[in-house]
Amino acid sequence: MTAMFRPPVAVMTSIGWPQVFGFGQRDDVFFSRVRATQLAALYRYVPFNVALMGVNFLLIGFALRDTGDLAFLVGWGGVMTAIAGLWTLRWRAGKRNGEPIAVDARQFWLVNAEVAAVGLCWAALVLHLLPIVVFDHQVALVLISLTIMGGCGFAAAVTPVCAIMLVVTVAVTTLAAIPSGSALAQPMIFVAFMTFALLIIRGVIVTSFAMMARMRTQAELAEHTAIVGLLLHEFEANGSDWLIEVDAEGRLTHVSPRLAEVTRRQRSELLGVPLLSLVGDRRSNEARTAVKMLTAHFTERRGFRDAIVPVRVEGELRWWSLSGTPKSDSSGYFSGYRGVGKDITEVRRGQDRIAELAQFDPLTGLANRVLLREKLDDALARAVRTGKSCALLFIDLDRFKGVNDMLGHHAGDRLLREAATRLRQAAGGGAKIGRLGGDEFAVVLADASPKRAETVSRAIVAAMAQPFELDGMPATIGASVGFAMGPNDGPTSETLLRAADLALYEVKASGRGAACRFVPEIGAKVEERRALEADLGKALERGELALAFQPVVEASDEHIVGFEALLRWTHPVLGNIPPARFIPIAEDTGAIVSIGHWVIREACRWAARWPQHVRIAVNLSPAQFDDPQLVATVEKALAEFDIDPDRLELEITESLFLNEKATTIERLADLRALGVRFALDDFGTGYSSLGYLQKASFSRIKIDRSFVSRLCQADGEATAIIQAIVTLARSLDMGTTAEGTETRAEFEACRELGCAQVQGYLFGKPMPPEEATALVRGVQILEVA
Repeated sequence: MTAMFRPPVAVMTSIGWPQVFGFGQRDDVFFSRVRATQLAALYRYVPFNVALMGVNFLLIGFALRDTGDLAFLVGWGGVMTAIAGLWTLRWRAGKRNGEPIAVDARQFWLVNAEVAAVGLCWAALVLHLLPIVVFDHQVALVLISLTIMGGCGFAAAVTPVCAIMLVVTVAVTTLAAIPSGSALAQPMIFVAFMTFALLIIRGVIVTSFAMMARMRTQAELAEHTAIVGLLLHEFEANGSDWLIEVDAEGRLTHVSPRLAEVTRRQRSELLGVPLLSLVGDRRSNEARTAVKMLTAHFTERRGFRDAIVPVRVEGELRWWSLSGTPKSDSSGYFSGYRGVGKDITEVRRGQDRIAELAQFDPLTGLANRVLLREKLDDALARAVRTGKSCALLFIDLDRFKGVNDMLGHHAGDRLLREAATRLRQAAGGGAKIGRLGGDEFAVVLADASPKRAETVSRAIVAAMAQPFELDGMPATIGASVGFAMGPNDGPTSETLLRAADLALYEVKASGRGAACRFVPEIGAKVEERRALEADLGKALERGELALAFQPVVEASDEHIVGFEALLRWTHPVLGNIPPARFIPIAEDTGAIVSIGHWVIREACRWAARWPQHVRIAVNLSPAQFDDPQLVATVEKALAEFDIDPDRLELEITESLFLNEKATTIERLADLRALGVRFALDDFGTGYSSLGYLQKASFSRIKIDRSFVSRLCQADGEATAIIQAIVTLARSLDMGTTAEGTETRAEFEACRELGCAQVQGYLFGKPMPPEEATALVRGVQILEVA
């Protein structure tokens, strides 16, 4: 037994020592209930205590009747009877009216005073009688004092002030009243008394504190329970989730309004229904998996969390997420589950949509690059395993960019969707079609022979050659297809992709609108081209590029009126590379821009050394018109070398206008504003249109050499064409230049047809700039051998 009074620290944070003894409680509602509980516990033993007091008082009166102080005993008995009567009346009133749930501090301290009065009465008795009675009666009074201390400690166990006042009063007065000569006046009696008193006091304090702590916990628990109940009510009434409660057989025992709402059934109809009966079509794999999972949880009686279950609600497939915790009855036996459900249909649909976007192109609905690569891996692995072949087709839409630029992105998107539909039809069943990006598509054919791959490729080319109807306007684009066979053309996906890409590149380089199968020679050509691309990128800085100048002469008197600047590349290993071979590479790689700047400046630099009447002609690639510095470059070269703009003639081809852009027309106008001339090169060989002649206010038309070389043929077709071109040029106030004049007969025919100027080997091959300069500074009339 210990005499420590320190209560648990956790509880002390909410109930202090003064409050345990009834101080500092103020008008707190909680402590008013505590006081009511304390007094109720005190009143509960009133009948028994009063009866016991009466018996003890009678015995005391009878035993001490011979003391000779009967008046004191009668008076003392009267006071005690009055207190006992008061308590009895109060007890009966409590029985009749019910125990109060709250007691104010005044009433509480009044009762404490009454209990203290009982202690004082006993103290008066002991102080009066103990010194004058015989030893046997002294022992009896001491024993009764101990009994009173124990009884009061028990009766006032949760009312520490009452118990402590009474115990301390009885103990102190009893010990003080023992005569010094009595056999009871021993230290052992004193220690025993005080030890008993301390034990009672400690028990009362601990019991009172425990009672208060319990009441505090119950009050907080009741408050929390009320809050939880309110939240649960709010949760069930307005939340998107709902509560689920099933018995040990898995049947619904609680149906919230929200659950009835999402199932679109009455609550009464759902009660007793097995939860698993709500699962959707049991024939689907997902439904069977969900039922199997929940059945396993129920069988093993273990909890589950976020179990995804498909549910059919009036024919609509929806998705629920269920979580459940096992519950037990009062005997500890498993009695079912209690948990939460949530409709996650929209979340699931969003996840499905994300998964779809991760594998399919959102515009066309075709497989995207990632999924197509997976299908190619599967097809190639199967081909290797079975010894058969698979095919990979790369498709590039021709002239799609022009349609997109002219009609807008909306029309371009419609064209891509229609192209995807045609691809599906042309590829046939079993083909996996994907969009790689932009206007590039691919088709994977598993278990396909080279013949089938070629048939599908040609079908795609034919389908794409048909006009597309876009907003009431026909648009013709066409397609190029390159295909490779696996594993022959590529044992891995990477090599097969590269082979198909090289085959497509070959088609596009050869004029587009066709299909081509990969062969090893294509790879060799591509490698050679790539090597040239790398070398061309460094040719300018290495000084490998140079200009050659070919004379242009007046047809009437055969004197030189200008030169055409022609670009030459002398490769350190391969020697002279023809312009027809490296110019397309420069255009494709974008190197033509920096090379074009150099050509313009170099041509003007040499032209500055010639007589003022000698013009310089410079060819411009369509790719150079995408260069925002083109106009500034021309203007700077003219100013730097003091060249009259009228002496510079820029030669452009009709291909510049095929994908006409606003920036192209704007740059043509800016160049024209500088005062330079324009010549339309290779007229008659392409898409010759009178509209082109007005696009840049051409001053000259150059007749292609293919017509000049056929002038002497008997059919006279070339003669008629050249005569028509000359007539057209004169009507538009334009000059003409016949290219490729190599013989005197061709020259005389051109002059007779009215060509103003001629150019060709007859009057001079392309020559170094030094020779051209010497030529125009010397003899002005060429001697023709």
